[in-house]
Amino acid sequence: MSELNDNKLQKALESCAREPVHIPGAIQPQGCLISMDDTFSRILQVSANINHCLAVSPEQALQSSPQQLLGKQLIQRLQRALKDAPFSTTALRTTRRFDEQTRRYNVLAYRSGKRLVLEFEQLHQSSRHRLLPAVNDWLDRFARANDSQALLDTLTQGIRELTGYERVMVYHFDNEWHGSVIAESLGGQADSFLGHHFPASDIPPQVRALYDINPVRSIPDARVTGVPLIPAEDPDNGPLDLSQGILRAVSPIHLAYLQNMDVQGALSIALHNQQQLYGLVAAHALQPRPLPPDVRDAARSLVQAATQRLFLLKAHSEARFLQRVRDSQALISDIRGQLREPATIVQEHGYDWLELFEACGCALVYPKHTIGLGRVPDRPTLQKIVAWLNQESQTHDTWQSHELRHTGLAGLVDKQDACGLLAAPLPLGQKDTGWLLLLRAEHIETRLWAGNPEKPLLDDKEEVRLSPRHSFATWAEQVTGQSRAWSAIEQRAVTGLAEDLAVAVSAHEIAKLNERLEHLAYTDALTGIWNRSRTETVLDSEISAAIRYGRPCSVLLFDIDHFKQVNDTHGHDAGDKVLVTISDILNRSLRPTDHFGRWGGEEFLVIAGNSTLECTLQLAERLRQAIEAGDMGPIGHITASFGVTTWVAGDTRRTLVKRADQAMYRAKEAGRNRVMSETGSGTTSD
Repeated sequence: MSELNDNKLQKALESCAREPVHIPGAIQPQGCLISMDDTFSRILQVSANINHCLAVSPEQALQSSPQQLLGKQLIQRLQRALKDAPFSTTALRTTRRFDEQTRRYNVLAYRSGKRLVLEFEQLHQSSRHRLLPAVNDWLDRFARANDSQALLDTLTQGIRELTGYERVMVYHFDNEWHGSVIAESLGGQADSFLGHHFPASDIPPQVRALYDINPVRSIPDARVTGVPLIPAEDPDNGPLDLSQGILRAVSPIHLAYLQNMDVQGALSIALHNQQQLYGLVAAHALQPRPLPPDVRDAARSLVQAATQRLFLLKAHSEARFLQRVRDSQALISDIRGQLREPATIVQEHGYDWLELFEACGCALVYPKHTIGLGRVPDRPTLQKIVAWLNQESQTHDTWQSHELRHTGLAGLVDKQDACGLLAAPLPLGQKDTGWLLLLRAEHIETRLWAGNPEKPLLDDKEEVRLSPRHSFATWAEQVTGQSRAWSAIEQRAVTGLAEDLAVAVSAHEIAKLNERLEHLAYTDALTGIWNRSRTETVLDSEISAAIRYGRPCSVLLFDIDHFKQVNDTHGHDAGDKVLVTISDILNRSLRPTDHFGRWGGEEFLVIAGNSTLECTLQLAERLRQAIEAGDMGPIGHITASFGVTTWVAGDTRRTLVKRADQAMYRAKEAGRNRVMSETGSGTTSD
């Protein structure tokens, strides 16, 4: 299509999307309409056929009060009903007597802005008693349907039997709002559209939106013109919004569409999944076919019941799929402690993933590693794909496409390798995360359209408009360059698989991982030695050993002298370097049986296992000298003050460290750079 025609098509689509289908200013003639203010005091609009329906002229109706026109009893019933459900449509039954006859009506009441709208449809012979057994029978059949296709086939049969319409279809929307017929029941001379596709422009956005407001659209006679409202607009509120009604007149474009399709009566009922439009049940009559409100309501009840059953079956199917994925995840979890190579994991389980996700290849790509299985691009290409994903998916969400030719990966993935990609990030805690890639092969499809989907354009100088296509004869299109689309449940499942793989791919480094986790839990981030928590744990163990075995246990606590001056004079980076250097000195100077950690700030605690007070004093003096002799660069020499004590019966960690702390402060008070001790009896020594 040329650029000029593309522009015309875009303008035509925009014009179609602006068509005010919700405010047609008219109704279908199978009933009449009355609009009044929400205080039930004034009649504001009526349909021009009110005389035929209620035996009162439009002029008389507009000059009457609602109570005069409708009677006190009906007004009171309406007030009660609308009070209980102010924003819902309400259906009531009423009677009126004229021409020496009593006529029965179905009254649909709903609010439209500040207006209350009533739609009257005359009821003839009641069909309620015969409908109930039929509805119950179809509900039983729905309950026995064990798969989605059998259920939808049963639904179309039930709607056709209820309505007498010759063709009933279930019409499903895809992600781009194109429709396809996935179930059908035929009678009479109706042509089949099963398996056919319809373009999104057949049901434009504003029409789809109406199904979210009102799930039922009934057109008993597609040949008739609409009955205008009198006056054409509400003098205070403009055009009347009839979105919630049944009688709303039909767009001329839609009437032409139905006539070109040889359809003279239609009923469509929305299928919703979690408030989203999933599809429609569309019933077509080859001749005009009045549809009593009872039958219409029964058809809606069948669709609602079938919808619940449909999504229950889909939920069960998805649960079975997820369970198969979880079984695969469980196998991965079982090997986490076996230190197996990631390549081995992919080789052992990758073919299960290919079957589960109907993929042609899978790859596990994470920093410095690329592992592929099946039909995948070469390693450099996989690395480029991951680099693009890291840039494209900043939030590291699952990424998917079934048409890679229309993405930034078009130049990287050859159509012969794959046309679809489902990529899930592996949360490895690194800057460039890893990815699990599932590739899907090209799916060449012969798509059957109900007529050429490219509608003709009408250019009437003022604007360019879409014209309904005149033929719905099968029009075949071969679709290439794409894979089967990734379903929402597949995207959800691959996320869980990737999360488990994030652990499994590191199985061969599990010992290092455990060591790193322990290191993070017990190590001081700056110096790399034990933190206070770990030091306290070991000290508690040493005290327990002293109690149980009666062996000595001593501690020494030291503090760097004038450390604040180091930070103030040379900066905190220099102070950090001093702490790291002193930690290195202690590492070189301590015995294998000694342990130490950073107690807090510039304080360090050494646990001298199986060491008497005398031996610990000697250790403390050796450490003091080593620190004093240490090379601190521009800072010069650093000294430390030591406090030493030993465990006595009844000591806890708190009392033991408190005595060491007291001895250390005595060392500082005595001039710093020295060792002092304190025993449980209160005696001290230098």
